[in-house]
Amino acid sequence: MIIAMDGPDGAGKSSQVKRLASWADSQGLSFRVVGKWQVFEEAQVPQARFLRGSSLDELRVCIAEMPNPARMLYLGWLNTLAAERARAAEEDLVVLDGYWVKHAATELLAGCHKGLVDAIVDATASVDMVVFFDVTPEEALRRKKGDITPYECGRDPECRPERFLSHQAAVRDIMLEWVEDRGWDVIRANTADAAHHQLRKLLVPRLEEAAAIRAAAL
Repeated sequence: MIIAMDGPDGAGKSSQVKRLASWADSQGLSFRVVGKWQVFEEAQVPQARFLRGSSLDELRVCIAEMPNPARMLYLGWLNTLAAERARAAEEDLVVLDGYWVKHAATELLAGCHKGLVDAIVDATASVDMVVFFDVTPEEALRRKKGDITPYECGRDPECRPERFLSHQAAVRDIMLEWVEDRGWDVIRANTADAAHHQLRKLLVPRLEEAAAIRAAAL
């Protein structure tokens, strides 16, 4: 089963992935995390070895400097590559840490041609379940404690907090429209514990259903 986790910057997705890994292990489930930033791990993504010598911090700055449509194409490559790797995984539970949602919304706001964004979204491998972790821009800024990037601030090189808030609010509006239109599951929680509890509540029946389908096929 493949679950994609997405949401605004600062929504706490990464911490939930770690919690989910521990839970899966306690349930005897094989588990794997697939993410777009694993392109820096040659053992994981050997075809991205041309990035050798670069760092994630450097890439985050460079992405904000790219023009469109080049930036959307590059982000699309990262996201579609990760989704394909998730589809090829054989573990009981595969978590795709980040889907196309945040980047697609951000690039539409940046003026990227909607046809290109739609084409990349359509080309991204499907998943079994999408969970959207929702958080207000104000809460996201508090959680990030000043660790914000130009891209998260609408490509503001000065990374001003007020620019982060306005940009994230606009991105969130678009994402929430997609969440409603596509019927995705939403987690809204003030604490990591509460969010983890909600996630498990969503996952357990889906995993049981998937197990039943596999058993019937044997």
